[in-house]
Amino acid sequence: MMTEAIALGFGLYALAAGFALVVRPDSMRAVFTELRESPALSFICGILVFFMGAVLLVTHHKIDTSFEMFITLLSAATMLEGLIFIAFGSSFMRLLNPLMSGNLIRVWGVVSLVIGAVLTYAGFGGH
Repeated sequence: MMTEAIALGFGLYALAAGFALVVRPDSMRAVFTELRESPALSFICGILVFFMGAVLLVTHHKIDTSFEMFITLLSAATMLEGLIFIAFGSSFMRLLNPLMSGNLIRVWGVVSLVIGAVLTYAGFGGH
């Protein structure tokens, strides 16, 4: 039950982010620019992402099935992403610049929509 709930949360997040990347690419580029140019904002985001990942990892540290292992690894990756934001902030965002240029941002949006759909489906018990 916990695994499905976390998958649903990640799935809905990925759907919303993917939708924003596809429909509002200029706004999303502005978000990435602000994260890149504001050390304080990237640090605060890093703290939030780290603690969300840490809470998910502490509450869901299961490796009995491949699905549980995947969700555990996704939680660990979230925590690691937060640590990277805290430690490297703007430098990390500069590395992502080429991935968010031109129409490539929409491609990432479609990828996020697909991942979000799969995780949302799995979260509703469809795994």
